[in-house]
Amino acid sequence: MNSLAESVNERQASFLGRCFEILEDELCGKSREKNEFYMNCISHLSRHNYLTTTQIRECDTSSDEERKRDDKTYRKWLQDFMTALNSNRSRLQTELSLYGLTKFPQIKYVKGVKGKEAHFYVTSDAATTGDNGVAGGDESTGKIGSDYSTIRYKTEKISRPPWYLSIANPLFRTQKARGLSALSALVVVFLLLPLAIGYIYLFHPNDPWLVALFAVLLAADLMLTAPTLKILRLITRKITIVDSIRLPLSSVCIAEITSVGANNPSSTERHLSVVTVSANCPVCNEKYGLESSVFLEQRGLTNSRIIGICYNNPMMHRYTFDKDLMTGERLKNV
Repeated sequence: MNSLAESVNERQASFLGRCFEILEDELCGKSREKNEFYMNCISHLSRHNYLTTTQIRECDTSSDEERKRDDKTYRKWLQDFMTALNSNRSRLQTELSLYGLTKFPQIKYVKGVKGKEAHFYVTSDAATTGDNGVAGGDESTGKIGSDYSTIRYKTEKISRPPWYLSIANPLFRTQKARGLSALSALVVVFLLLPLAIGYIYLFHPNDPWLVALFAVLLAADLMLTAPTLKILRLITRKITIVDSIRLPLSSVCIAEITSVGANNPSSTERHLSVVTVSANCPVCNEKYGLESSVFLEQRGLTNSRIIGICYNNPMMHRYTFDKDLMTGERLKNV
């Protein structure tokens, strides 16, 4: 293996180590055993770029030989790490430039065939070549290049998302589930509840029990309308602003891809990630030293495009928002 490839492997492993630090509580809880296991796996992958099912047991150095778990458990732990990487991709990829990477490293699993042992490996990646790359640029100012035209967004995960997004998350896994969820929500919120409310109001306005039911149904319809519209927007546009009193400004929910079906886009699986997004405005950062002055907003009733707006100069300093690259370009026609 040449020195360039070794350098890339080391940077990939360092990046995965940083990702593990961010996801440590989610993956390990208070388990020191799992913590050391993950760190040993990442260290092994940095040296060899693959990890066989036989070698995986050797990464558990905190347990006695008699207390070690079976290979299936260790595989599941690594697969949990793979899932966490995909689920938090938008939040983690902002760290790429710190390690000179332009593509998101991932751990893949290959089943054993014809005497070849099953193993995990890290996908190959290329180093950034300069300030023109997505992952390049000045991390201190958040700009890419020197013309103030491009910014890089940073994210922070929200630990307690709104209730309706927690409920909707399992329903977003497959396209079929998303379609059935959308149809059910439309029928219940925009058809059945309004029909029941209208029927009681028109034909039984004096029945005290039905009047009480009318109030309950009306409250339920009003409470469910906004969440339903946001979920429908997530299904069609894959991103929506999350408005809540208890959430920080510029909170969004992104339907991130966790698994892509081979030659079958309909089998693509998704996961809902709720994060707070901000960025440094390159102009205001350089001139005034302002940090994290760009927040996401959704302007207008018909035009629901999400853009980044600098609170110091909201009329002129506006940027696009790409949820996959976590970058934005300066909007010329403001």
